[in-house]
Amino acid sequence: MSRVRLYFVPVLLSCAVLLTGACASQGVPTPTPDSKIIVKQSGGAGMLRVECRDRNYISNIADYIIEGTVVKVESKWDEDQTSIFTYSNLSIEKYVKGTPLGNSELQIVTPGGTVGDISQWVEDQPVLHEGKRVRIYLQENNGEFSIVCAQFGVEEIQPGF
Repeated sequence: MSRVRLYFVPVLLSCAVLLTGACASQGVPTPTPDSKIIVKQSGGAGMLRVECRDRNYISNIADYIIEGTVVKVESKWDEDQTSIFTYSNLSIEKYVKGTPLGNSELQIVTPGGTVGDISQWVEDQPVLHEGKRVRIYLQENNGEFSIVCAQFGVEEIQPGF
């Protein structure tokens, strides 16, 4: 157990210290191209920025606000078997903000997850659950997408809303 804990501390520190989306693609396996919009996510900054607690701030800086249902969540080892990433597929139902991208599915790739009896936890990551309806606040930078303010840029939509 201590081996797992020591192994993952550098991942937490590197992402938290950068305070930007720069570590969003660090170590993330590149998915094969298909009809999904890929969102490479990393945490750290959301917990450190006071503005991220303000829903109006998140809405204003988001390029896209997308609502949909989480249809699949799967965690896998990277190619080197050194890190775990979780792949969460979202069926897009509605664009609240932004011009629709012409894709009906979004895949969010986050560091951390559980494979077998080994878990990796990375702070400030959105945790998605199959069958839940969510609203995702996205920013686009040079054709790459990330969630605004990490975990604060994902909210569960209660039935009836």
